[in-house]
Amino acid sequence: MPFINYKTLKNQYPTGQMSDNISRLQELDAYHCLLSGSAEQAAAVKRRVSGLPADFLAWLEACDGGMLFDTAMLTTKSYDSELDVIFEAYGDFYNAGLREVANIKNEWFVFAVAVHSDLYFFDMGKKDGRVYQWDVEEERVYAKWETFEDWITDQIHEAMPLVADGLIKPNLIKMELINNER
Repeated sequence: MPFINYKTLKNQYPTGQMSDNISRLQELDAYHCLLSGSAEQAAAVKRRVSGLPADFLAWLEACDGGMLFDTAMLTTKSYDSELDVIFEAYGDFYNAGLREVANIKNEWFVFAVAVHSDLYFFDMGKKDGRVYQWDVEEERVYAKWETFEDWITDQIHEAMPLVADGLIKPNLIKMELINNER
């Protein structure tokens, strides 16, 4: 199955904040569509961009992007043949035209796009491991997190009340696949 493997994630993060995040992700499994990652996919990204934060590279070994609730996490491949679904890929954000229109600096490694089009990135010029949120309308850094782990924790915590209030619905791709397997 192309979806994230919780056993792999739990092995990657046996304790700490990410371990708690994994438990929450598993509880909210129907509301995201995270794809299974691999060491090879993480290595491919690392070859393309040196100096990525270790916590992000560890994540890539277990998760190759997908939909994290209402945020698109970029993937190494734009099309998943098993799901027959197109995803946004890292390569999409190396397009010079797109970078110019969205005012994306060359040293930014974009890894996620919010539902309202804001970008989440690492500033590879600073190499500080921080995650930055670029407000595309105001063309400014809107928020920042000290680490990728802090960012993903925040994303999960923001989604929980939205799920509880019915503002985020179960992921249709995942529900369709699960129903077809029954």
